[in-house]
Amino acid sequence: MTQALSAQSSREAVLTGIACMCGAAGLFTIMDFLIKVMATSGYHTFQILFARSLFALIPVLWILQRAGGFRILRTRNPKLHVLRCLFGTISMICFFTAYKYLPVSGVVALGFSAPLFMTALSGVLGGDKVRLVHWLAVSAGFAGVLYIVQPGGDSFTLWSLLPVIGAFTYAIVSVLIRRIGNSEPSVVTVFYFTSFTTLLGAASLPFIGIWPTSFHDVAVMVGVGLIGGVAQVLMTRAFTLAPVSVVGPFDYTAMLWAVGIEAVVLGVLPTQAVVTGSAIVIASGLYILYREARVAK
Repeated sequence: MTQALSAQSSREAVLTGIACMCGAAGLFTIMDFLIKVMATSGYHTFQILFARSLFALIPVLWILQRAGGFRILRTRNPKLHVLRCLFGTISMICFFTAYKYLPVSGVVALGFSAPLFMTALSGVLGGDKVRLVHWLAVSAGFAGVLYIVQPGGDSFTLWSLLPVIGAFTYAIVSVLIRRIGNSEPSVVTVFYFTSFTTLLGAASLPFIGIWPTSFHDVAVMVGVGLIGGVAQVLMTRAFTLAPVSVVGPFDYTAMLWAVGIEAVVLGVLPTQAVVTGSAIVIASGLYILYREARVAK
């Protein structure tokens, strides 16, 4: 009886983690489009980092208060938090800079190399058991991403290296988050990271910052932070509920969001390569869900 309840609880945690990752992917994609608006309007990457972090503190502080207040911030893992902040900042800077020079869907597609890195790192650094089926599914998803991007096409420039570097550092962050999450609430990790990037961005403002020129720009800045803050909490929660190798591939759903927004807002319809590649990517994630459900059952 106890084993059955434990298996059911584990299965529910995995499914909840997957749902959190899908929600985070959607919100992050919306944030990405807002960041591109800021980047193409002349705002520096570090100023975008500041706006993203400052306004993200609003939902983070609200969740922190509901979780027990500042007393829960005492950590047993200061070194892991420092590493999470450093690698997370590098990842954000790479992606934010890339949005200025590449289409959002192209950056998202290149960023999908992260789950492949996650699977490798989760076994080496995170201690997770990576099944062969996960390797096959993630590899299939990555093949779908390559089919979307079409190597050798216009999407591949020197700027295309930035999302790949960002994806690799993001994978390291995901493993660190899972290690921290074994002993601390997810909101603690988000609070320290968001506070760090806020201070870093604020320190750069005297050198690179410019004042917003319209209410529209202010609204975009606030939206970037609020949406990014909620998405950050969801992503962190996902990595604490289930192994990285399981929830990581569901970051692929961001491609559907990116293609959908570009089609509705910008009037850019997806090509045959995007449709076919996205189908492969989503199928790989759904197959992992199916396998995990069978194992739990």
